[in-house]
Amino acid sequence: MKKTDSLTFIGLILSTVLVLFGAVKGSSSGLKSFFDFSSILITVFGSFGALMITFTIDDMKLIKNALQYSFKTTSISRLDLLNQFKALSKKARREGLLSIESDVMKIQDPFMKKGLELCIDGLEVNEIRSILELEIDSVEDTNNRYSKIFKTWGTFAPAFGMLGTLIGLIQMLSDLTSPDLIASGMGKALITTFYGSLLANIALNPIAYNIDEKTEKEVYIKEMMLEGIISIQSGESSIVVEERLATYLSKTEKLQFMKSNKNTERAMSNGA
Repeated sequence: MKKTDSLTFIGLILSTVLVLFGAVKGSSSGLKSFFDFSSILITVFGSFGALMITFTIDDMKLIKNALQYSFKTTSISRLDLLNQFKALSKKARREGLLSIESDVMKIQDPFMKKGLELCIDGLEVNEIRSILELEIDSVEDTNNRYSKIFKTWGTFAPAFGMLGTLIGLIQMLSDLTSPDLIASGMGKALITTFYGSLLANIALNPIAYNIDEKTEKEVYIKEMMLEGIISIQSGESSIVVEERLATYLSKTEKLQFMKSNKNTERAMSNGA
């Protein structure tokens, strides 16, 4: 299940606020001196235009999806996933694959649900693995496309900021007799560089690396699910499923899992 990633929002807001605070502090004119409409046109819209040249219209339509993906996070716990597969494998081995059909209907993750449905439908292990690996590759390719768009935009933005700097310097040097023109030209020269750096380092590049990080975690979870699904279809015991999926846990999660098992064993021995 996906939910809003509050940390991404907090990081974006915090970075923006701190930069604005640094800009205002010690400035007699406040934020006004940091606003220039023509500089925004050059940096933001100019770099976006270059992005349109680089990518196809279908790729550009992915920007909205990429933003949605970067501000969402998965709520799937690997520890919970292990316990879920362990329980399903016990039931499937004891009562048959058809017995888990009602449990599969309650699963919210589409990938896991699809994989277990393929098991119930009686597909061979190799067929299930092939289908699900293709789906994982598709997710990875799409998300890598998301990331590439924002990394490319993050490269263009500072370049157009530098272009604005050159424009400002040319305007300034074209008429050194006018102090007003010199001041406005120098202002534009500096502000466009500021906009380019701000856009790239607060928004575009962080979003790209955010997508990379989330893609890596999503693929890792899906690979764990794949192994669990294959284990159930192969009729492996819950102990084998547990050992196999435990390799996907972090050191902290493994310690939590071992502690949970000890507590369960203690409760069972006390009950006996």
